[in-house]
Amino acid sequence: MLANTLVYGFVNSVILMLVALGFNLTFGISGVANFAYGALYILGALLCWIFFNSVGLPFFIAVILAVALTAVAGALMYRFILLRIRGMVLSEVIATFGIGLAILELLKYLGFIGFEYSLPVFIDDSIE
Repeated sequence: MLANTLVYGFVNSVILMLVALGFNLTFGISGVANFAYGALYILGALLCWIFFNSVGLPFFIAVILAVALTAVAGALMYRFILLRIRGMVLSEVIATFGIGLAILELLKYLGFIGFEYSLPVFIDDSIE
Protein backbone atom coordinates (compact mmCIF):
# COMPACT_ATOMS: atom_id res chain seq x y z
CA MET A 1 0.00 0.00 0.00
CA LEU A 2 2.79 2.40 0.89
CA ALA A 3 4.69 1.60 -2.30
CA ASN A 4 1.57 2.26 -4.45
CA THR A 5 1.00 5.56 -2.68
CA LEU A 6 4.60 6.59 -3.26
CA VAL A 7 4.44 5.66 -6.95
CA TYR A 8 1.12 7.50 -7.44
CA GLY A 9 2.50 10.52 -5.61
CA PHE A 10 5.58 10.50 -7.81
CA VAL A 11 3.57 10.13 -11.05
CA ASN A 12 1.16 12.93 -10.12
CA SER A 13 4.06 15.15 -9.00
CA VAL A 14 5.81 14.68 -12.34
CA ILE A 15 2.61 15.55 -14.21
CA LEU A 16 2.11 18.71 -12.15
CA MET A 17 5.79 19.59 -12.56
CA LEU A 18 5.48 19.36 -16.35
CA VAL A 19 2.38 21.56 -16.32
CA ALA A 20 4.11 24.14 -14.11
CA LEU A 21 7.23 24.04 -16.26
CA GLY A 22 5.16 24.60 -19.40
CA PHE A 23 3.31 27.53 -17.82
CA ASN A 24 6.62 29.00 -16.66
CA LEU A 25 8.17 28.66 -20.12
CA THR A 26 5.10 30.15 -21.77
CA PHE A 27 5.17 33.18 -19.50
CA GLY A 28 8.94 33.55 -19.62
CA ILE A 29 9.25 33.40 -23.39
CA SER A 30 6.12 35.23 -24.54
CA GLY A 31 5.51 37.46 -21.52
CA VAL A 32 1.82 36.53 -21.60
CA ALA A 33 0.22 35.06 -18.49
CA ASN A 34 -1.72 32.48 -20.47
CA PHE A 35 -4.64 31.39 -18.29
CA ALA A 36 -5.89 29.17 -21.12
CA TYR A 37 -2.83 26.96 -20.68
CA GLY A 38 -4.63 24.56 -18.34
CA ALA A 39 -7.56 24.24 -20.73
CA LEU A 40 -5.18 23.54 -23.60
CA TYR A 41 -3.48 20.90 -21.44
CA ILE A 42 -6.87 19.27 -20.80
CA LEU A 43 -7.70 19.48 -24.50
CA GLY A 44 -4.43 17.75 -25.40
CA ALA A 45 -4.97 15.01 -22.82
CA LEU A 46 -8.53 14.47 -24.03
CA LEU A 47 -7.44 14.31 -27.68
CA CYS A 48 -4.79 11.75 -26.76
CA TRP A 49 -7.39 9.68 -24.89
CA ILE A 50 -9.80 9.84 -27.84
CA PHE A 51 -7.13 8.88 -30.37
CA PHE A 52 -5.93 5.99 -28.21
CA ASN A 53 -9.24 4.58 -26.93
CA SER A 54 -11.84 5.51 -29.52
CA VAL A 55 -9.83 5.65 -32.74
CA GLY A 56 -7.46 2.85 -31.74
CA LEU A 57 -4.17 4.50 -32.69
CA PRO A 58 -0.96 3.33 -31.01
CA PHE A 59 -0.16 5.33 -27.87
CA PHE A 60 2.88 7.22 -29.15
CA ILE A 61 1.12 8.18 -32.39
CA ALA A 62 -1.87 9.36 -30.35
CA VAL A 63 0.42 11.49 -28.17
CA ILE A 64 2.19 13.04 -31.16
CA LEU A 65 -1.10 13.76 -32.93
CA ALA A 66 -2.65 15.25 -29.77
CA VAL A 67 0.39 17.47 -29.17
CA ALA A 68 0.32 18.63 -32.79
CA LEU A 69 -3.40 19.49 -32.71
CA THR A 70 -3.06 21.25 -29.36
CA ALA A 71 -0.13 23.25 -30.75
CA VAL A 72 -2.29 24.24 -33.72
CA ALA A 73 -5.05 25.36 -31.32
CA GLY A 74 -2.52 27.40 -29.34
CA ALA A 75 -1.08 28.95 -32.49
CA LEU A 76 -4.55 29.90 -33.73
CA MET A 77 -5.33 31.43 -30.33
CA TYR A 78 -2.12 33.45 -30.49
CA ARG A 79 -2.53 34.52 -34.13
CA PHE A 80 -6.16 35.61 -34.04
CA ILE A 81 -6.59 36.84 -30.46
CA LEU A 82 -3.40 37.45 -28.52
CA LEU A 83 -1.50 39.16 -31.32
CA ARG A 84 -4.20 41.84 -31.51
CA ILE A 85 -3.96 42.72 -27.81
CA ARG A 86 -0.19 42.37 -27.43
CA GLY A 87 1.17 44.68 -24.73
CA MET A 88 -2.17 45.24 -22.96
CA VAL A 89 -1.55 43.07 -19.91
CA LEU A 90 -5.04 43.17 -18.43
CA SER A 91 -6.61 42.46 -21.81
CA GLU A 92 -4.27 39.49 -22.29
CA VAL A 93 -5.25 38.07 -18.90
CA ILE A 94 -8.97 38.54 -19.55
CA ALA A 95 -8.74 37.11 -23.07
CA THR A 96 -6.78 34.02 -22.07
CA PHE A 97 -9.05 33.43 -19.08
CA GLY A 98 -12.08 33.69 -21.38
CA ILE A 99 -10.53 31.35 -23.94
CA GLY A 100 -9.82 28.83 -21.20
CA LEU A 101 -13.40 29.01 -19.95
CA ALA A 102 -14.71 28.68 -23.51
CA ILE A 103 -12.63 25.55 -24.11
CA LEU A 104 -13.74 23.97 -20.83
CA GLU A 105 -17.41 24.82 -21.39
CA LEU A 106 -17.25 23.47 -24.95
CA LEU A 107 -15.81 20.20 -23.66
CA LYS A 108 -18.45 20.07 -20.94
CA TYR A 109 -21.18 20.73 -23.52
CA LEU A 110 -19.83 17.89 -25.67
CA GLY A 111 -19.94 15.59 -22.64
CA PHE A 112 -16.21 15.14 -22.11
CA ILE A 113 -15.93 16.51 -18.58
CA GLY A 114 -16.55 14.40 -15.50
CA PHE A 115 -14.78 11.17 -16.34
CA GLU A 116 -13.94 8.88 -13.48
CA TYR A 117 -10.57 7.27 -13.87
CA SER A 118 -8.22 5.17 -11.84
CA LEU A 119 -4.52 4.80 -12.17
CA PRO A 120 -3.17 1.33 -12.88
CA VAL A 121 -1.71 -0.69 -10.05
CA PHE A 122 2.07 -0.46 -10.28
CA ILE A 123 2.95 -2.79 -7.41
CA ASP A 124 0.82 -5.84 -6.60
CA ASP A 125 2.29 -6.74 -3.24
CA SER A 126 1.48 -4.94 -0.01
CA ILE A 127 3.70 -4.14 2.93
CA GLU A 128 2.37 -5.26 6.28
